[in-house]
Amino acid sequence: MRPRPSFAGAAIEVSDLGRSVAFHRVWLPMLGFRRVWASPDRVMWSRGYDHFVMRQAKDGVSYGPGALWLAVSAESRAQVDQVYAALKESGAEILQKPQELDYFAPGFYSVGFRDPDGVPIEVAHRWDELPEVADAEQVRVPGHGVTLGGYFFKPQAGTPPYPALILLHGFAGHAHNMVGLARAAANNGYVALALSLRGWLGSEGENDQGLRQPLDVLAAIDWLARRPLVDPKRLALVGASMGGQVALLAAAHKPPVGAVASFYAATDLARWRDANPFVRDYLDDLCGPEGLPVRSPILRVAQIDVPVLLVHGDRDENVSVEQTLAMTEALKSHGKEVETFIVPGGTHFFTEQQNAQTRRKLFDFLRRHLNRS
Repeated sequence: MRPRPSFAGAAIEVSDLGRSVAFHRVWLPMLGFRRVWASPDRVMWSRGYDHFVMRQAKDGVSYGPGALWLAVSAESRAQVDQVYAALKESGAEILQKPQELDYFAPGFYSVGFRDPDGVPIEVAHRWDELPEVADAEQVRVPGHGVTLGGYFFKPQAGTPPYPALILLHGFAGHAHNMVGLARAAANNGYVALALSLRGWLGSEGENDQGLRQPLDVLAAIDWLARRPLVDPKRLALVGASMGGQVALLAAAHKPPVGAVASFYAATDLARWRDANPFVRDYLDDLCGPEGLPVRSPILRVAQIDVPVLLVHGDRDENVSVEQTLAMTEALKSHGKEVETFIVPGGTHFFTEQQNAQTRRKLFDFLRRHLNRS
């Protein structure tokens, strides 16, 4: 078992944000941190699920410059609860009772308090590896020079060999995010492999926003096709957000799949960068201008030879629906088979009702094209 890192996250207040970003760019990338979000008054750096935030000090509301928040790791949720009980007993100011905040990191559970000087401190436990899922087999799958973690779901009815799906999550996600869809797929008669992309929980390597991750998916397709329960002639890729981008890029390598479905994915990263200032620093640091075309499925449509389903919400502020509409037109202009489903009122995070609606569309699409293949 890997030793637990002591650092979970921090925020600091700085007197000059531009100067601080220039300074910290000298050393933070050496440790694997990249800017993943920026606004006029703050910048977030990330190393996987570790976060480091810098905030511009403002007159009248400044606490610094200096530390605003520090999060350290605990060994277990029970330890978080023990810290809370001890601090409460001592009369410390409790900012947040123990609770789940899994939008920070998978399984994130923490207590927040202030030290005698008023500095907020958080003690947090988060998952080190993918947790067990009772109705799935936890698997290790060979990628392109890395090993990927995931879940293997089997249908409970029907006769093998079964059609099979590879399910890919979005940025900062992991295979556990896809368990609900994987379970629905198994209930619809599919083997489902929910996979963590390289760089995310359960998998080796570093996230690369679609550079080597499609090659990992190609290796995972080969692995899945050899499973005794699986019909190697009836495979499909399904991805959400970054996972949808990776699924489309993988399809351009002409793997033995019969269909690909992509939900609210960026397909033209240069246009995405221009349209969304919050991802600009992330793409600049990770990819650079020269690295955007190779990660853009819209530039690979000529190589995609399987039916494609594109799903997007018309109110998505993270990845504009224009990304899907442009991809649709590009596929059509090359004579490719594409279906597009625009969800009215849909953002980058569908409601339960919208998820049910899009899943019906997805399984109808898969039934038609995998059965045909």
